Amino acid sequence: MKLKKLKWVHYFLNLYNPLFGKMKKTATFSSDIKFNSIVIFSTTALGDFMFNTPAIRAIRAHYPDAHITLVSSVKNKLLVENYEQIDSVVYWDNKIRNLLPVALQAKKYKPELAIILHSHLPYDVLFAVMAGCQYILRNTSDIIPKWFQKWIIADHNPAGGHVIQSKLDIIGYLGIDSTDTRMELPCKIESLAQSKNSIVGFQMGASTQERRWPVVSFVELAKKLIDSAPSLQIKLIGSSRELELPEEFFALLPERYHQNIENLVGKTSLPDLLSQIKTMAVLVTGDTGPLHLAIALQVPTVSLFVTANPNWTGPYQDLDIHTIIHKIPQQDENRALSMDLITVDEVLTAVNNTLKDK
Repeated sequence: MKLKKLKWVHYFLNLYNPLFGKMKKTATFSSDIKFNSIVIFSTTALGDFMFNTPAIRAIRAHYPDAHITLVSSVKNKLLVENYEQIDSVVYWDNKIRNLLPVALQAKKYKPELAIILHSHLPYDVLFAVMAGCQYILRNTSDIIPKWFQKWIIADHNPAGGHVIQSKLDIIGYLGIDSTDTRMELPCKIESLAQSKNSIVGFQMGASTQERRWPVVSFVELAKKLIDSAPSLQIKLIGSSRELELPEEFFALLPERYHQNIENLVGKTSLPDLLSQIKTMAVLVTGDTGPLHLAIALQVPTVSLFVTANPNWTGPYQDLDIHTIIHKIPQQDENRALSMDLITVDEVLTAVNNTLKDK
């Protein structure tokens, strides 16, 4: 959290709100207020949006007649544009240069309440005020300075419990007591023909290098899986930003194994990706968006955690079908290489155990 930006937004809002804004004092907030128009922010990564779906569903159930606008990342457009829990969507890239026109789009729906589930402080607060909101709910892992708390009803939630639970906790301010932590898929999924052979998915990419299991490890895993089950198929999935990973994978993998591999990296839309994951017997992945899509689809996963904490971002439902391999690096270890702590044989055992149970 950049204090300089926070101070700038605070100074600007002190000038703007008395003249043009509708923000009320946080002390006047009550769960008894009947909100007729609500704007929900989920402008970050795919996995973050999936974590937010239990809270979004609970908000809709609590306010069945309210107009709900979602502020989303355009990257998630195909996923959210027909989401039945919301009435309208606007797309924002978290950049201040694009804030005003998108805030004015949201303002058309006359929102009274902003619920910021995932976005970037402080520009999300600026957006909510300029869209005409009266109150802002936000949970954060940062301690908000007292002078900025005049704008938001904030819940300081350090990374201890699961992200999904932290989102359900913040809507508790609205009198919503939801224990339903299941993620849901906001778009329809086309069913693909099921293969007679087992399909194992490999998600090799992640948001940062330190969250990626080495490509060479995926190659060794593929060889061992195919050697033990020659009819097994492996599907490589990932975004168009990860095209170098399958190139490296095929360069390292002996050609005799190539016929068992289908490369889908950069070739699927989000709805297509969901259809492909649905065909898998198990997905091997780090802490990244497709992990959470697979969990929502109730597809078994083997998830690899070293620099991330699975208690915070790992599977939170159907725990009997998910295997988490979690290693904690030593303080002096190179974080970029720490995923090497997870061995191929550990992952192989987990995948084989999952296939056995299918």
